[in-house]
Amino acid sequence: PVPLIGAAMATAAPKKFEVDLDSATPLPLPTPKFELKATVFRTPDSKEGWVIKIPGNRPIATPAYWEGMLFVGGGYGSHEFYAFDAESGRLVWQYRTGDDGPTAAVVEDGFCVFNTESCTVYVLDAKSGKLVWQQWLGDPLMSQPAVANGRLFIAYPGGAAVHPVMNTEGGSAKQQVGKTSPPGHRLLCADLRTGKHIWDQPISADVISAPVVDGDKVYTTCFDGTSFCFQTNDGKLAWKKEHAGTSAPLIANGQVIVTQRKTVKNSVYEGLAQMRQAPSYAEPASSPIMAPAPAPYLASGGGAALSTSAQASLDASVGFGGGAPSTAEMAKAKQNVGVGTVAGGWAFQGSRAAFKNGAVMNAQGAQVQAVANSAGAPNWQANFRGRDVGAGSQVFSPPALGQKGMYLTSASGHLVAMDQKDGRVNFIYATKQPMSFQPALAHGNVYMGTSNGLVVCIKTGGKDADGWSAWGGNAQHNKKD
Repeated sequence: PVPLIGAAMATAAPKKFEVDLDSATPLPLPTPKFELKATVFRTPDSKEGWVIKIPGNRPIATPAYWEGMLFVGGGYGSHEFYAFDAESGRLVWQYRTGDDGPTAAVVEDGFCVFNTESCTVYVLDAKSGKLVWQQWLGDPLMSQPAVANGRLFIAYPGGAAVHPVMNTEGGSAKQQVGKTSPPGHRLLCADLRTGKHIWDQPISADVISAPVVDGDKVYTTCFDGTSFCFQTNDGKLAWKKEHAGTSAPLIANGQVIVTQRKTVKNSVYEGLAQMRQAPSYAEPASSPIMAPAPAPYLASGGGAALSTSAQASLDASVGFGGGAPSTAEMAKAKQNVGVGTVAGGWAFQGSRAAFKNGAVMNAQGAQVQAVANSAGAPNWQANFRGRDVGAGSQVFSPPALGQKGMYLTSASGHLVAMDQKDGRVNFIYATKQPMSFQPALAHGNVYMGTSNGLVVCIKTGGKDADGWSAWGGNAQHNKKD
């Protein structure tokens, strides 16, 4: 039995069951003959799909969907970013970045926004792919940006000269030329259309996955386990809390929901914590973690979605063969989540939760669960087993939520569709293509990026796989219903 940590949880017994990944439907994907051209296939149960080979065989982050288009970076180490027709896979436009490692993108108000690991934020016109503005911020950038209400939020390492904002004509924002930011990581708020800096605040480390925006607040959980809440209009710090956080926060029902680590008798556990915010925006009170489970991956680095050998190889390919630069402050990430490489930080998503219909859902280790938001008692809990389920590893990326189902990808190449209400498995495919990031969902289609350079679309033939347009569900990374 899983030990309880902290205050007593609700005693209702959850529906627990096992799922055998070895029983998954084999789905060998075709090998595309040409790069950047969709190859059509059909699943054994007659679903249609297509697969695109991206040059370089690099890890592909979550695609972003917007108005019939799919936006995909070329992966860690790539200098390319692409837009495809979301139904056919036809290449619409291609943009070459000045430095490498495009993150997952968000699209809002007709702007496609992403950053590269080294070391620039880009805003492109989503329809044409033309540059609106760009700015070099610092090396490395391991998280992705968020966008809300005409503002862009992004974390970066300070201590270096901030480059001028460059627009489509090659101009610059003169007030930023020659400015050097203070040392240590920062959270920047900039105007989405112009790049003009609105405010800039210190944070304790790089941000896990992305900033998260809810209403008039922007939240971050940093790699050292500290969470911050700032006002979006002026950057005023609402609160700060050191609580060993291990995922980007989710804000729902007035609560900040985040996974936390806890050590009990030399064993590491991870569980969900719900921190209710006070009206005065004082630091939220500490709360016991719910549904805790052993989390050795937080000590070993097995939660980074990429193998340690893949992380080392990827870092070496971009000039980090001697280790991460000091600006990355990876010692903080290593201590909290076990990740010590830039590639590992770039791919790390942890056990980030999703929320719908009053339930919090997430994947921890080999366990997927739905927890009642009001009482903290699991509604159901699925434990996955099989030859591809490594001991002490994070099996799945965070879930993407459709209308009634949840969709998860695994590091060993599985796509799992489960019912949100009771955990019933709708289908499992075994593609044998490793996947590091959560999928996107739109108009019945599931869009996935693999860790070896493929973009995959599976057309489910139903309406459920819809409404999850980017990592975290939307441009604010805080999709909730």
